[in-house]
Amino acid sequence: MIPSDSRVLDAPVGPGTLSEIEAALQRTWSAYPHVPQSIRTHMSIATAEIGANIVEHCAVVRPTNLTMDVAMLADRVRVEFVDDGGPVTVPLDLQSVQMPDEMAERGRGLALARAVLDELIYHRTHLNHWTLVSRGFA
Repeated sequence: MIPSDSRVLDAPVGPGTLSEIEAALQRTWSAYPHVPQSIRTHMSIATAEIGANIVEHCAVVRPTNLTMDVAMLADRVRVEFVDDGGPVTVPLDLQSVQMPDEMAERGRGLALARAVLDELIYHRTHLNHWTLVSRGFA
């Protein structure tokens, strides 16, 4: 039996990080075939966007390590990212994040993640913590 809460990735942040995140999700879906395709797609979008932000912003100052845990809840999927990179340097209000102007070249990642998830939470201790919770699928 596969544990309901497992570390699926523990690696340094680098050029292959987004591929590693996607591969970790694919392994998870293989172990939990009951997760609907729509939830898989939404979690892929959200993890790619948050992962890209970690790669682009948090791993700039120094080498950074990333862990990714996936928990299967009764009717949801929870993904938690923890990294030891630099802190988020802009004000971050995830409840009010919106899509930028259609001509903007950047700034859609958090809005996309927020749009496909039930919860998106960030907090910082001495580490960055991101929690992504899917919509229900019961």
